[in-house]
Amino acid sequence: MAVQLTLAHWLYLFFVIAVVVTMFLRKDTPLICLIGALCVGWAVTGSFLGAVQSVFNAIVVTAIELMGIVVVISLMVALSKQMEKSGAAAVLIRTLGKPIKGPASAFWFVGIITAILALFIWPTPAVALIGSLLVPVAVSAGLSPVGAGVSIAIFAYGISLSTDFVIQGAPTLTAKAAGLPVGAVMSSMVPLIITWAVIAIPLTYYFTMKANKGYDPKKDIEIFGESVVHSKDIKHSSFAKAEAVIVSLAFLVDIILMLALKLRGGDATALLGGTAALLLLVFTLLQYKSEGLEVGVDFLREGFMFGVKIFAPVFVIAALFYMGGGPATQIFGSAGKPLLFDLSNALAAKVPLNRFAVAPMQAIIGAITGLDGSGFSGLPLMGTLAGGLGTAASVKTSVMAALGQLTAVNTGGGTIVPWALIAVAAVCKTKPEEIARKNFVPVILGFVGATIVAMILM
Repeated sequence: MAVQLTLAHWLYLFFVIAVVVTMFLRKDTPLICLIGALCVGWAVTGSFLGAVQSVFNAIVVTAIELMGIVVVISLMVALSKQMEKSGAAAVLIRTLGKPIKGPASAFWFVGIITAILALFIWPTPAVALIGSLLVPVAVSAGLSPVGAGVSIAIFAYGISLSTDFVIQGAPTLTAKAAGLPVGAVMSSMVPLIITWAVIAIPLTYYFTMKANKGYDPKKDIEIFGESVVHSKDIKHSSFAKAEAVIVSLAFLVDIILMLALKLRGGDATALLGGTAALLLLVFTLLQYKSEGLEVGVDFLREGFMFGVKIFAPVFVIAALFYMGGGPATQIFGSAGKPLLFDLSNALAAKVPLNRFAVAPMQAIIGAITGLDGSGFSGLPLMGTLAGGLGTAASVKTSVMAALGQLTAVNTGGGTIVPWALIAVAAVCKTKPEEIARKNFVPVILGFVGATIVAMILM
């Protein structure tokens, strides 16, 4: 059945393109998204009053969807503020920084370590934990916060989440929709992810190092604290050393529990957030004793002020994209429409059935479905398209399914849409738009390479 595109679909598409263009003009996008949300809301509800209400509803739904990430990052930041004051942060930076000899090694070390952990507990909790510990180390070694964010995104989301070889949530969703064994999709993913990585990662590294020339950690002392510059000069108290050891062991126990109890996603994030809150409570009271109750509130306030500062514009940006994704019915009620998926299906209906047409089409549709910032929400569509068009075009369905998964999860999971990069941006204390902008060209060229390989393998 052909998809009937309405004014709401075309307005949605127009503002998606407008946001991307605005981002690459190095301008802020929240006000563009507000205008877009108002126009799309008007088209969907048919009234200006409904449009005004839908803008508010979209922001609220977005905030609810992302609140778990906001809270865990805020608690981690609050703990890091306390550790900065106690000296434990300087101890950790000196200890963890030993394998890192400069910005180049920091790029690879931070990215690879986060990617390994992300394979087992998914990227967001891995980023919240490893990012909070290692990003200050990377900055102290001379890697800019944006450079650290690029490394984490390209490895943890670009490789670990896009393949999801350990937890297998992504390939399971794709394979079920395509009517294939999970192993078939995973094996077809191997040459595609290798091609993508061989193209995207060296390019990302080159651009990052080029932009990093002349970076001085002193410029970010206000954000990361004195430890990023003076960790080697500070004499560490026994309290600071003990706290550094206990905090490290506590988070190591968290990792062991996540693996043993198979805690994933939100459950893993909740464990990390609760641990950070408990550590903050204990060490604030031990350090400040009778004044701890007041000082602890200051640490919490600093943490949550930072979290809101980073996430507030993202709530507005993501609100527009949520209007056309899965949460549309929460925003509009029964009038909500899956605009993103309708646009993707309309594109699929216009493509001729041969490998040279269906492979680029699958890659493009995958990237489009990832624009909602999820990555996983488009996987049933990717699998369905692979199962239907793969047979009709006489191409290898598993390769087509794997290609759609790669571009959907990579985009929305995320490497190149800012609203999917908020966790990374938060631990790196930078703007998600900056990370997305740095990743865009390498990631897209990686998609092109993977699509060409897919055409060959089909």
